[in-house]
Amino acid sequence: MLYATLIALVGAALVHLAIVLMLPHFSTNDAWRQLENGVEPYVPVRLDRAANGSKLAAAQSLDPMFVVVACRYDLDDGVFVVNAPNIGDFWSVAVFDDFGRVIFSANNRIVVSDTLQLAVALPLQLRALQQTPREAYADAVFAQTRSSRGFVVLRMFRPDSSWEPVAREFADNIECSANPL
Repeated sequence: MLYATLIALVGAALVHLAIVLMLPHFSTNDAWRQLENGVEPYVPVRLDRAANGSKLAAAQSLDPMFVVVACRYDLDDGVFVVNAPNIGDFWSVAVFDDFGRVIFSANNRIVVSDTLQLAVALPLQLRALQQTPREAYADAVFAQTRSSRGFVVLRMFRPDSSWEPVAREFADNIECSANPL
């Protein structure tokens, strides 16, 4: 009995040691790092499997019922704006910082116009927009972040493969840009 307990403890120690030694690899290979190394800023990239197999490992675990598009941003270039068509039965958007933490998320129920216009801004940028409103942001949904770099993920529900033309239209009409103040 003592021998079995000793072997179990040594085995558990080896497993824990292996996990600790693998942490540096996984912590530097998260979704943000993969997007940072593989995608240019302000270029929408389709991540789901129907997009001819994304090379990002983070995309391999995505729900196949959703079309997934990501855009990187850098708020040092200005306010980040995403414009997306309001098509399909359901879509959602999430803003992530450069640590992969969700800063803001919403879905198509919050948009009153025919398109989503999401503006991501630093606190000072948002304050400047509030003090001097601009017509270009009249229908915008604002998300505030303290991190100047990150990415936005848009997802649209695709019930089956017959929705691929709708999914393609959604993905092709997403625009990501930086707008200096």
